Amino acid sequence: MEVVHLPARGRELDETFRPVAVHHTDTGLTRHLERGEEIVLTDLGGDYHSAKVLLIDEGPVYHFFIGARLSVDEAAGRMADLPQSRSA
Repeated sequence: MEVVHLPARGRELDETFRPVAVHHTDTGLTRHLERGEEIVLTDLGGDYHSAKVLLIDEGPVYHFFIGARLSVDEAAGRMADLPQSRSA
């Protein structure tokens, strides 16, 4: 599972209630994400969030549905197979 760091605070993400758009070049990922793929997002406050790719526009630009906040243990469990994290 991939990790993407967003330049926003958790409170902003919690109050959004709409997909968050991030251009692929801002994710730091070497591969493109797929529609429906689940990822872990981190925010400026260091909080973890579950997220899912809802839509992919030209560019590509990913539109993420921001799910629940994750505890450190939950995020670590999802990231267990990752060689490293990425930044947006």
